[in-house]
Amino acid sequence: MSVLYLVRHGQASFGTEDYDRLSTRGKDQSHALGTSLRRSGMLPARITSGAMKRQLQTARYASGAADWGTPLDTDPGWDEFNAAELINALPEDDPDAKTDSRAFQRLLEKASTRWASGGHDADYSETFGEFTRRIDGALDRAVDSLRSGESAVVVSSSGAIAWAAARLLDGGFPQWLALNRVTVNSGVTKIVSGSSGKTLVAFNEHGHLPRSWITYR
Repeated sequence: MSVLYLVRHGQASFGTEDYDRLSTRGKDQSHALGTSLRRSGMLPARITSGAMKRQLQTARYASGAADWGTPLDTDPGWDEFNAAELINALPEDDPDAKTDSRAFQRLLEKASTRWASGGHDADYSETFGEFTRRIDGALDRAVDSLRSGESAVVVSSSGAIAWAAARLLDGGFPQWLALNRVTVNSGVTKIVSGSSGKTLVAFNEHGHLPRSWITYR
């Protein structure tokens, strides 16, 4: 069998002008992940990141801490959906959502439900169906690139990873929304692939983090 490890990026810079960069805590989380993977002896044949800054930074910090010499590839198929666009399309606003992560999450879930309904597709540059097909394609490419016995690490974001997990669980939007809500920064989701296809064997593992380092945004 081959093994694919999907890693959520470290904590980004929520509440600042540039969300798409790691915070100091996000760098610590990424380093802790790489250190843990190095101790486990895991040596991936491939390391892939989405094209977003926070994803690439996480991949580089984790790879450095793990002391991997494997080149880093980029696949924009693993990019996150545009949360700002979803929220801006919602016919309501909450000023607290700019700095309060809980208020932001409530607004995002309302916006995501509207997005996935299919009734407002003209409001979005990428529909929910296009997003899920993009993630399906990225997942298939990542698995198909591995030979038997090889492993790979992919650094992505909560929405993308939650959809990959929901797909393998034969879930739909409600499953995706529930998984997306609880994905931890730098958490690891494990997928194995063999003669019976792709199987989700672990979701959101984050034992490499001290409790005080666990974040969701």
